Amino acid sequence: MPTLFLTAWLACPLLTWAAMLGLKRRMSLGVVWVVCLTSVIVGVVLLANYVWALDAELLAEVDKYEPGTPEAQRASEEWASDTDRSFLLVSSPMLTAVWYGAVYVLLFGVQRIVRRMLLTAI
Repeated sequence: MPTLFLTAWLACPLLTWAAMLGLKRRMSLGVVWVVCLTSVIVGVVLLANYVWALDAELLAEVDKYEPGTPEAQRASEEWASDTDRSFLLVSSPMLTAVWYGAVYVLLFGVQRIVRRMLLTAI
């Protein structure tokens, strides 16, 4: 389940870009900004759900051991000391904004440059 959320998070800007290309060639800049910001919010939610699904899997791993056994303590310590997972939940808005921003600048910027080149060539 966590990989589904991560895949959706990675694919969301590409799907948004493809949908905007398919809808209309000439959209106002305001509509493009609103759609991009909405997809960033969706991306933050997807990344947060990824972390929560990962937590659920890790907690299920801890719960499969008998409480108080060395294996349960080791699994519980591994879950508690996973700072990457904990920090990802806090940094997900910034990470999503950077990733989606880079993808959108690349996709929309290239499209705009090609359009300008074609207009000047005519």
